[in-house]
Amino acid sequence: MTRPFRTFIGVDLGGGKGKTTALTRLRWEPAAVPASGAAALAASPGPGGVLIVEDCGGNRAAGRTEPGGRGGPCPLYDERLIEYLLGHRGEAVVAMDAPLTLTACVRCQLPVCPGLASCEVATVRWFRARNAAADQQGKPKYTPYTQRATEVVLHEDHGIMPRETLGQGMGPLTARMAYLRRALSGAFVLNQNLLEVYPKATLTQLFPDPEPAGTAGAPARKPLGIDYRDGNGRPIGLDGAARPRLTASQVARHYKRSGHALSIRERVLSELAALGGVAELRFGPGQWREFALQSDHQFDALICAFTAFLWATRGWQLPPDPVFAEDGWLWFPPRAAAT
Repeated sequence: MTRPFRTFIGVDLGGGKGKTTALTRLRWEPAAVPASGAAALAASPGPGGVLIVEDCGGNRAAGRTEPGGRGGPCPLYDERLIEYLLGHRGEAVVAMDAPLTLTACVRCQLPVCPGLASCEVATVRWFRARNAAADQQGKPKYTPYTQRATEVVLHEDHGIMPRETLGQGMGPLTARMAYLRRALSGAFVLNQNLLEVYPKATLTQLFPDPEPAGTAGAPARKPLGIDYRDGNGRPIGLDGAARPRLTASQVARHYKRSGHALSIRERVLSELAALGGVAELRFGPGQWREFALQSDHQFDALICAFTAFLWATRGWQLPPDPVFAEDGWLWFPPRAAAT
């Protein structure tokens, strides 16, 4: 199922008073229907056409720069960001690298908390059903006032370490996103044209490391949510049994803040078109690859937009468990074959 969108806006959200918020807008031009008809187009391995980077920096293309004449795009503070996104209402999918929902305990409307062991809120029951027992020292495995179910799934089922919604350092970002979502609510609806994404998860799934010799086809073992190690430094679980490491992806691990970041980003940009099933990823007039290559935030914004494109053209669906519709869902692609 291909969703009827052609414009995809990715936002790497920073603090409301800072200058790190970045934005990228992609436009998809589908392939023309071949002479052999729609059946031949449907049989193609991907959606076809080209992806065009129309805006890589928010207001850069419009010529708006920082006050005082300094170079670079105008910082995307709240009102500017809202104005930009509302300018594309009805035509665009917006993918945000920030929590779009609050945790169950913060959303809770009960006058008195019955405690996690007795709570009948659907998300808390989900945590309990997932074996949320504390360890011998009483340390809880999950805390539904800082975590959401989607983050646990991403970590334990897919081996990708997420950022907790209200974990260390995330409070201001989550609060800003809550404000922005309300400001955009008349034009953008969660999981319809407003998506929560995580660039690291997208890159981990699209660029996995090759499997060690002799392990191809072996059933994956589910990684545990808390990382413990034995006396020899090997990962173990709460029960002392050996556990596999997190899903390995050198691309996702080193595409930022490493000496290899630039070459890794070059590789990613060169392969995105093939991964998306289009003929080309092209930068439009006034947009340059260097805008994305030289900035962590700008590159993340591009990956957010590309994830939205995959969501629209691959027909991804929410998991069947209704808890994710309320608690929120991080959209990320299925794991690609290692190369």
